[in-house]
Amino acid sequence: MSAGSSCSQTPSRAIPTRRVALGDGVQLPPGDYSTTPGGTLFSTTPGGTRIIYDRKFLMECRNSPVAKTPPKDLPTIPGVTSPTSDEPPMQASQSHLHSSPEDKRAGGEESQFEMDI
Repeated sequence: MSAGSSCSQTPSRAIPTRRVALGDGVQLPPGDYSTTPGGTLFSTTPGGTRIIYDRKFLMECRNSPVAKTPPKDLPTIPGVTSPTSDEPPMQASQSHLHSSPEDKRAGGEESQFEMDI
């Protein structure tokens, strides 16, 4: 770095703004408090960091490969991202739905656990 570097200043410009007059509270429902008429979404994290998403950015994210379900480049992890090879996925999820009459006690009372005395 040279000690004799010169800095040039750029001329300042005003930030473009637009005012929208709201006649009553009906035009802005409670679910839209964090949006602007242009489609910008803003919020804050619990730590106080401001997050601002403009409509163009969100529309570009919609076409991202990560937004697809399931994501395109997801690794195969048996039991997590794909069913285990031992049993088909439908059998495992429906096994808890079938109950035999012997499982239920008469009168609606069920013991919490079996205990040998």
